[in-house]
Amino acid sequence: MMIRHKSLWQLGFCILFLVFFTACGYQDTVRPSIEKRLAVLDSTRLTQPEESLFELDSLLQNNQDLSDLERALLLFNKGEALYLNDKYPEAFNTHLEGYTLFVELKDKYNQGRSLITLSGAALHMGDIETSQKYALQALELAQLIGDKRMEGKAYNQLFKLHFGLKDYDKALAYVQLTDSLYSQEADTTSIISIKSNKASVYLKLKEYNKALASYSEAMTLSQTKRDPKTLVSVLNNIGYTYMEAKEYESAEKFLRGAITLNKNIKAINAAPYKGLGNLFLLKAEKDSAKVNFNKALSIYKATKNTKEEIDVRDKLIALSIMSGDYTKALNHQIVRDSLRKDLNKLEKDRLLNFANVNYEVKRKETEIKHQKEINRRNTWLLISTVTLFILLLIITAFYSYNTKLRAANRASKLEQRLLRVQMNPHFIFNTLAAIQNITLEGNPIKSSNYIAKFSKLIRQNFDYVRKESIPLDKEIEMVTNYIETQQLRFNKAFSYSIAMEGIDDPSGIQVPPMLLQPFIENAIEYGLKEKKKGGELRLKIERNRNELSFVISDNGVGRSAKAKDEKITEELHATSIFKERLKMRKKGEEKTFVIEDLYDKDNKPAGTKVFFKLKIQ
Repeated sequence: MMIRHKSLWQLGFCILFLVFFTACGYQDTVRPSIEKRLAVLDSTRLTQPEESLFELDSLLQNNQDLSDLERALLLFNKGEALYLNDKYPEAFNTHLEGYTLFVELKDKYNQGRSLITLSGAALHMGDIETSQKYALQALELAQLIGDKRMEGKAYNQLFKLHFGLKDYDKALAYVQLTDSLYSQEADTTSIISIKSNKASVYLKLKEYNKALASYSEAMTLSQTKRDPKTLVSVLNNIGYTYMEAKEYESAEKFLRGAITLNKNIKAINAAPYKGLGNLFLLKAEKDSAKVNFNKALSIYKATKNTKEEIDVRDKLIALSIMSGDYTKALNHQIVRDSLRKDLNKLEKDRLLNFANVNYEVKRKETEIKHQKEINRRNTWLLISTVTLFILLLIITAFYSYNTKLRAANRASKLEQRLLRVQMNPHFIFNTLAAIQNITLEGNPIKSSNYIAKFSKLIRQNFDYVRKESIPLDKEIEMVTNYIETQQLRFNKAFSYSIAMEGIDDPSGIQVPPMLLQPFIENAIEYGLKEKKKGGELRLKIERNRNELSFVISDNGVGRSAKAKDEKITEELHATSIFKERLKMRKKGEEKTFVIEDLYDKDNKPAGTKVFFKLKIQ
């Protein structure tokens, strides 16, 4: 009997060891099927971006058994596809998620690759500090693992950063380091790009001979590689260099050479025509300048290159005015203004989309964490079948852990609902529109102040949503910020006041975050918005021993009158979320919550009052 018992334990130990070994080893492998799909997608993400992104999303969402390495590589490829198609905020967040997994896997090579694209995406979004941080981290990693190619890419990223900052001396130093690392590589395309980058720095430093020498090296490499498209770009850049050096005859020769080569390879490229237009404008040959600018304009319109089209139309407006053709100048100006408005709208939409993408990424991160926990739990359940003793332990642990998981899931869903209420898309859109109007009115200081206030409000919402409590003064600061942002939307059609009684130090009192904003929003949206003038919003906070009482009142049109028009439900007022949050505190505070309709002396609706109490330490 003792021998049989010992054999069973040995068998159980072996099975346990195998399960652990399989579970641990699985995390660091890539199945051949996934590896094959990644190889195919790597070659198609430029030519078929939408299809590539669709398949990557499908692989990420429909494969629950992905290992960490497989998921990280899929996220990396998705981030690259988004970056190459100019979707920089989405690319940044996707790469950041993949980078976190690579750090957990201690995969330094892929960490470095992710950091370089993170730096590039941050630079495109205008976040110089973040871009530099990631580029320097990539450089440190590349030197640590001895990867010269990655080191060169990190230097090249630092070149782009300093070139954009017009720090041309540092930019030149970095591009020369990149050139020295890539000189031994067989990647001719990258070397051509580096030579061109070096020439562009020399051009900014007005060292024209050095710029032409670098472009000459790039041209020779392009001819050797037999890459006509790259050669066209180099010829065009040489033409611009001669133009800067005021050697107009040579500039015209190279620009026309670029046009001829484009025709030979049947390529559509507006840059040489725009270059000739600028050249003839400098030479005061207005008719020739106009002809070439019009050719460039037709190509930019066909390729929907809005920024370049605006630039060319600016030149044509100037030429039309110089020629006395004011009707033509006005027509170009009307189209140009329309394009500028469209461009501003796209930029505004991009900012809004960035906020939404950040929220979606946080939601997906939570889902992935939950899924990992469920996977680990299932693994333990499998191991528990080996012996009754292990089974008993696992069941006990599972019950306890599952209770916590349900509580965490409930809290997570409540956080998401709360965030959706706080960050109403209509509020965001209307606030951005109001800020845009201030900008168009030519008041940059006022516009900058409101952008800072609005960005701080969004940051406060994301920072506070997962906290159980915050100091009362922080809650008041956030509410004040929100009210003043709403005042911007409604052109200060209402005033507000915040009064505190019996409170000496609000920073020493802890309250649940973001309790007041939904009711203040209701007061503005369903009460004060309808008043043309004289609107008042009042917030009163009073301490009585270990209780805080809150009163939010307004003199708007009243809840009852507004409800007849819009059928306002309890859900719309966010009261259900509010009560649920108070119930989770288990102090009976939800019983103190009252919404009261106010009436004037003629018994007509005259506003709304909200009252509730919180217990404090």
